Amino acid sequence: MKILEDLALEYVNEVDYIICNSDVDVSRFPRNKIIGNVDTDFINNKYKLFKLLHKNFLLPDTYKLTDIEEAGEIVANFPDKQFIVKPVYGSGGMGITWYNENLSIDGDFILQEFINGDSVSSSFLSYPNHDIEMITTSDQIIGSKRLGGADFKYCGNVTPYIKPSDKIVNISAKISMMCKLVGSNGVDFILNNNNVYVIEVNPRIQGTFELVERSFKMNLAEAHINSCNDVHVDIPSVQQFSVKLIPYCLNKGYYDLSNIPFVHDISKQDYMFKKGEPLATIITSDRILENAMSRSEQVQKLVYNSKK
Repeated sequence: MKILEDLALEYVNEVDYIICNSDVDVSRFPRNKIIGNVDTDFINNKYKLFKLLHKNFLLPDTYKLTDIEEAGEIVANFPDKQFIVKPVYGSGGMGITWYNENLSIDGDFILQEFINGDSVSSSFLSYPNHDIEMITTSDQIIGSKRLGGADFKYCGNVTPYIKPSDKIVNISAKISMMCKLVGSNGVDFILNNNNVYVIEVNPRIQGTFELVERSFKMNLAEAHINSCNDVHVDIPSVQQFSVKLIPYCLNKGYYDLSNIPFVHDISKQDYMFKKGEPLATIITSDRILENAMSRSEQVQKLVYNSKK
């Protein structure tokens, strides 16, 4: 990411706006150029976010710790619950794993109750008064073994989620107000029966960016800029389903992805992928969900079969 930041800094005086995504060090860029949320440490820090939201919304039990033995004492007090361990900062599910007493962790970490259910994310525009215009909800693909996504790695999305919830809209609106959000934002949820758990807040362009644009035939970057500038955005009706898959390398080696359709984020052919690294991004769309899913799965097979 630092390499991309360095490249971006070369053009910083030639652009009107800077739109930051996840893992970007916002402090490296001029504040007057950034359009969107800037002071987001209280959101990106998973424990600070828990402290901010847990009295108003349903969240998993969350603890900030430095000692794995202390984590074991907490886990022992809740024999009917499962727990996961997270870094205090992070995105994409990286570094998240199941708790076990043999884990070796340096520094602070998060011990969090595991909630089983559907993983979904909202996507909305926030205006300067922090009111929102809801765009959609997407199904999240997390830890897919078929895609090589061990544990809780982010493996893609399906947009839109076919079972929309008024609770998600209401909670997203309240969180936008509490966190004083502007621009394109999202919230990650777990839907467990009738319970809606808040997992994370994404104060930036999300991983569903391309899917929202394809499904709604809209320019989300333009919508982000307009909403930040308090220019009302009309959300188009959904036109089609979009599917994003991120296949991870199952066995280290070289892959020739150059002639496979619907594949993006392609590395050079002389790059040797290590096991567990993302190979590429697959994006498909269709008015019928089953067709979009089937096509993405066919492309996934081509990606894995392209190993030299």
